[in-house]
Amino acid sequence: MCVKAIAGKVRSGFPSAIATGKRAIAARVRSGFPPEQRDRAARSFAGNISGGAALEFALVAPLLIMLLFGVFAFGWSMNADSSVRYTLEASARSLQLNNTLSQSAIQSIATQKLQSLGLQNINVTIATDPASNGFRMAHVTATYSYVINFPYFSNYPINYSTTVNVPLVN
Repeated sequence: MCVKAIAGKVRSGFPSAIATGKRAIAARVRSGFPPEQRDRAARSFAGNISGGAALEFALVAPLLIMLLFGVFAFGWSMNADSSVRYTLEASARSLQLNNTLSQSAIQSIATQKLQSLGLQNINVTIATDPASNGFRMAHVTATYSYVINFPYFSNYPINYSTTVNVPLVN
Protein backbone atom coordinates (compact mmCIF):
# COMPACT_ATOMS: atom_id res chain seq x y z
CA MET A 1 0.00 0.00 0.00
CA CYS A 2 1.32 3.36 -0.83
CA VAL A 3 0.90 6.49 1.29
CA LYS A 4 2.17 9.81 -0.03
CA ALA A 5 2.51 13.05 1.91
CA ILE A 6 1.73 16.11 -0.14
CA ALA A 7 2.08 19.50 1.53
CA GLY A 8 0.65 18.50 4.90
CA LYS A 9 -2.04 16.20 3.52
CA VAL A 10 -1.99 12.45 3.64
CA ARG A 11 -3.18 10.74 0.53
CA SER A 12 -4.00 7.11 0.74
CA GLY A 13 -4.63 4.44 -1.79
CA PHE A 14 -7.88 2.65 -2.57
CA PRO A 15 -7.98 -0.04 0.20
CA SER A 16 -7.49 2.41 3.03
CA ALA A 17 -10.21 4.72 1.64
CA ILE A 18 -12.68 1.86 1.89
CA ALA A 19 -11.64 1.23 5.47
CA THR A 20 -11.99 4.92 6.30
CA GLY A 21 -15.44 5.01 4.67
CA LYS A 22 -16.54 1.95 6.63
CA ARG A 23 -15.39 3.57 9.87
CA ALA A 24 -17.33 6.74 9.03
CA ILE A 25 -20.48 4.77 8.25
CA ALA A 26 -20.10 2.77 11.47
CA ALA A 27 -19.70 5.98 13.47
CA ARG A 28 -22.78 7.48 11.81
CA VAL A 29 -24.85 4.34 12.51
CA ARG A 30 -23.78 4.30 16.16
CA SER A 31 -24.84 7.87 16.76
CA GLY A 32 -27.88 7.96 14.48
CA PHE A 33 -27.79 11.22 12.62
CA PRO A 34 -24.92 13.69 12.89
CA PRO A 35 -25.49 16.15 15.74
CA GLU A 36 -26.04 19.13 13.47
CA GLN A 37 -28.68 17.22 11.50
CA ARG A 38 -30.41 16.06 14.71
CA ASP A 39 -30.47 19.59 16.08
CA ARG A 40 -31.81 20.99 12.82
CA ALA A 41 -34.62 18.39 12.76
CA ALA A 42 -35.54 19.08 16.38
CA ARG A 43 -35.58 22.84 15.81
CA SER A 44 -37.69 22.52 12.69
CA PHE A 45 -40.18 20.24 14.44
CA ALA A 46 -40.43 22.18 17.71
CA GLY A 47 -40.11 25.57 16.14
CA ASN A 48 -42.64 25.08 13.38
CA ILE A 49 -45.05 27.91 14.00
CA SER A 50 -46.69 27.89 10.60
CA GLY A 51 -49.74 26.07 12.01
CA GLY A 52 -50.02 23.47 9.28
CA ALA A 53 -50.60 20.61 11.70
CA ALA A 54 -53.17 22.60 13.67
CA LEU A 55 -55.00 23.52 10.49
CA GLU A 56 -55.09 19.91 9.33
CA PHE A 57 -56.36 18.80 12.73
CA ALA A 58 -59.03 21.51 12.71
CA LEU A 59 -60.24 20.35 9.30
CA VAL A 60 -60.17 16.60 9.95
CA ALA A 61 -61.18 16.35 13.63
CA PRO A 62 -64.87 17.34 13.21
CA LEU A 63 -65.30 14.78 10.46
CA LEU A 64 -63.69 12.05 12.53
CA ILE A 65 -65.78 12.95 15.57
CA MET A 66 -68.97 12.88 13.48
CA LEU A 67 -67.92 9.51 12.06
CA LEU A 68 -67.36 8.22 15.58
CA PHE A 69 -70.78 9.43 16.74
CA GLY A 70 -72.40 8.04 13.58
CA VAL A 71 -70.90 4.61 14.16
CA PHE A 72 -72.05 4.71 17.78
CA ALA A 73 -75.60 5.80 16.85
CA PHE A 74 -75.89 3.18 14.11
CA GLY A 75 -74.62 0.50 16.50
CA TRP A 76 -77.17 1.60 19.08
CA SER A 77 -79.94 1.35 16.48
CA MET A 78 -78.79 -2.18 15.58
CA ASN A 79 -78.86 -3.04 19.29
CA ALA A 80 -82.42 -1.70 19.50
CA ASP A 81 -83.41 -3.78 16.46
CA SER A 82 -81.91 -6.89 18.01
CA SER A 83 -83.68 -6.22 21.31
CA VAL A 84 -87.03 -5.75 19.56
CA ARG A 85 -86.51 -8.99 17.64
CA TYR A 86 -85.62 -10.92 20.82
CA THR A 87 -88.62 -9.51 22.68
CA LEU A 88 -90.89 -10.33 19.76
CA GLU A 89 -89.64 -13.94 19.78
CA ALA A 90 -90.27 -14.17 23.53
CA SER A 91 -93.78 -12.76 23.06
CA ALA A 92 -94.41 -15.23 20.25
CA ARG A 93 -93.36 -18.10 22.53
CA SER A 94 -95.89 -16.84 25.07
CA LEU A 95 -98.52 -16.89 22.32
CA GLN A 96 -97.50 -20.41 21.36
CA LEU A 97 -97.93 -21.59 24.95
CA ASN A 98 -101.24 -19.78 25.38
CA ASN A 99 -103.21 -19.61 22.12
CA THR A 100 -105.89 -17.39 23.61
CA LEU A 101 -103.68 -14.32 24.09
CA SER A 102 -104.98 -11.22 22.35
CA GLN A 103 -103.03 -8.62 20.45
CA SER A 104 -103.18 -6.21 23.41
CA ALA A 105 -101.79 -8.92 25.73
CA ILE A 106 -98.89 -9.58 23.37
CA GLN A 107 -98.33 -5.82 23.07
CA SER A 108 -98.18 -5.48 26.86
CA ILE A 109 -95.72 -8.40 27.16
CA ALA A 110 -93.44 -6.82 24.56
CA THR A 111 -93.73 -3.33 26.09
CA GLN A 112 -92.98 -4.63 29.56
CA LYS A 113 -89.80 -6.35 28.36
CA LEU A 114 -88.59 -3.38 26.31
CA GLN A 115 -89.21 -0.63 28.87
CA SER A 116 -86.15 -1.75 30.82
CA LEU A 117 -84.06 -0.95 27.70
CA GLY A 118 -85.65 2.46 27.22
CA LEU A 119 -87.40 1.50 23.97
CA GLN A 120 -90.94 2.72 23.51
CA ASN A 121 -93.56 3.15 20.79
CA ILE A 122 -93.34 -0.37 19.43
CA ASN A 123 -96.38 -1.54 17.52
CA VAL A 124 -97.09 -5.29 17.70
CA THR A 125 -99.67 -6.90 15.41
CA ILE A 126 -100.85 -10.50 15.12
CA ALA A 127 -102.24 -12.10 11.99
CA THR A 128 -103.37 -15.74 12.03
CA ASP A 129 -103.88 -18.00 9.06
CA PRO A 130 -106.88 -20.33 8.88
CA ALA A 131 -106.39 -23.80 10.36
CA SER A 132 -104.69 -26.26 8.03
CA ASN A 133 -103.61 -29.84 8.86
CA GLY A 134 -104.43 -29.45 12.54
CA PHE A 135 -102.61 -26.19 13.29
CA ARG A 136 -102.69 -22.50 12.52
CA MET A 137 -99.83 -20.15 11.81
CA ALA A 138 -99.62 -16.87 13.66
CA HIS A 139 -97.53 -14.06 12.24
CA VAL A 140 -96.43 -11.66 14.98
CA THR A 141 -95.03 -8.43 13.55
CA ALA A 142 -93.34 -5.58 15.39
CA THR A 143 -92.64 -2.19 13.87
CA TYR A 144 -90.31 0.28 15.50
CA SER A 145 -88.94 3.66 14.47
CA TYR A 146 -85.51 4.74 15.68
CA VAL A 147 -84.29 8.26 15.01
CA ILE A 148 -80.57 8.98 14.76
CA ASN A 149 -79.78 12.56 15.74
CA PHE A 150 -76.69 14.14 14.20
CA PRO A 151 -75.62 17.56 15.44
CA TYR A 152 -76.03 20.25 12.77
CA PHE A 153 -77.86 17.82 10.46
CA SER A 154 -81.45 16.74 10.13
CA ASN A 155 -82.65 13.68 12.01
CA TYR A 156 -82.29 10.35 10.27
CA PRO A 157 -85.21 7.98 11.04
CA ILE A 158 -84.75 4.25 10.59
CA ASN A 159 -87.91 2.14 10.51
CA TYR A 160 -87.63 -1.48 11.54
CA SER A 161 -90.16 -4.18 10.92
CA THR A 162 -89.62 -7.77 11.94
CA THR A 163 -91.95 -10.78 11.84
CA VAL A 164 -91.92 -14.03 13.76
CA ASN A 165 -94.00 -16.98 12.52
CA VAL A 166 -95.42 -19.22 15.24
CA PRO A 167 -97.32 -22.50 14.81
CA LEU A 168 -100.42 -22.65 17.00
CA VAL A 169 -101.73 -26.09 17.81
CA ASN A 170 -105.52 -26.31 18.09
